[in-house]
Amino acid sequence: MDINKIQHLLLEYGLDGWLFTDFHGHDFITREFLHLAERKADRACTRRMFYYIPASGEPVKILSAIEPLLLDHLPGRKLLYQGIKGQTQVLSQYFTPGMRVACQYSPGGNVPVISSMDAGLVEYLKSFGLKLEPSGDLMQHFGAVLTEQQIETHKQAGVIIHRILDRTFSWIRNNLNQGNFIDEWMLLQEMERLISLEPIFMASPPFFGIDEHACDPGYEPKEQGSKQIKEGSRLIIDIAGRLPEDDAIYYDISWCMNVGPHIDPEYQRIFDIVNYARAQAVTYIQNHLNEDIPVHGCDVDALTQSIFREKQLDQYIMHRTGHNIGHTCHGIGANLDDYETHDDRCLLPGTMFSVEPGIYTQQYGVRLEFDVHITFDKKVQIYGPVQNKILVI
Repeated sequence: MDINKIQHLLLEYGLDGWLFTDFHGHDFITREFLHLAERKADRACTRRMFYYIPASGEPVKILSAIEPLLLDHLPGRKLLYQGIKGQTQVLSQYFTPGMRVACQYSPGGNVPVISSMDAGLVEYLKSFGLKLEPSGDLMQHFGAVLTEQQIETHKQAGVIIHRILDRTFSWIRNNLNQGNFIDEWMLLQEMERLISLEPIFMASPPFFGIDEHACDPGYEPKEQGSKQIKEGSRLIIDIAGRLPEDDAIYYDISWCMNVGPHIDPEYQRIFDIVNYARAQAVTYIQNHLNEDIPVHGCDVDALTQSIFREKQLDQYIMHRTGHNIGHTCHGIGANLDDYETHDDRCLLPGTMFSVEPGIYTQQYGVRLEFDVHITFDKKVQIYGPVQNKILVI
């Protein structure tokens, strides 16, 4: 644990400290951040524990006298309490009214991914007169900011994924040229075969659909009920994977295709609007970075929603504009979201996220996704091909 880095950030954010708590492993963020999951079974947290890192000075471990060894792997002074009265007395020594303390709490539950502190504990801590602040932006510095090596693994995964896609499209065209019957289920089997030949890890198979099945962003082909793939079919594919190694970063994209050159004009119109919205989102982010203005994930999503509203397509929105990307496809950092949640965390240099606006009418489904990395010099970077027109298979 880099206490110096944490305290530097606390001062930068104008906070008095950062508080971690746990009881029976309920707080998954504390358990992971403090490496409690790695402790032996005889050190399980069966009484409320607190680990407080002040903006300056020594951290403090506040533990039940029954479990005095729980946090011995961490730096700091140890204080033991007996019973709830003793716990309250010890906490009163450190928490005074008006202190601004970061914790794993999101007002209104707006950002569920960082809201791991239970409501009762929030009430208890507020009884000390604390002003509890969300730790979401702090947490990003330790779980979402990527290294150069991690970015390299992202690029390598992208090369593999586009190779899989190219071979997939060739398989579709070759079968149609030969007059063979193919459908979504057969396509899935072929994609899984191609994936198995590559050094790539995917937590789930690709999501894709043909024609009206593309109107469901979570559609997964089944052996029964799969649509036939034929000339004129519209296809959307969402595929994500990473190298099978520690700290490798996901590459996550969605592309839209048309089988054959005859593209439905309405399909083209919706594609162009979604493509424009995606480009505007990236421009908005870069402009704010250029002016050194904080970029909040919710504001980027609000922008794409406003574009769809102007085009009278906002009733066909079904998901947020994007999500953080890390070692898991949906990482712990800020999402581009003012639709499913209200993610007011900032998009920090060093982080990566998808930009994937989508529109899903009853007949047409269009989602265009690429991954954006904000470099440490505040430039937006996209690693891999960018789709700006419907790909004809």
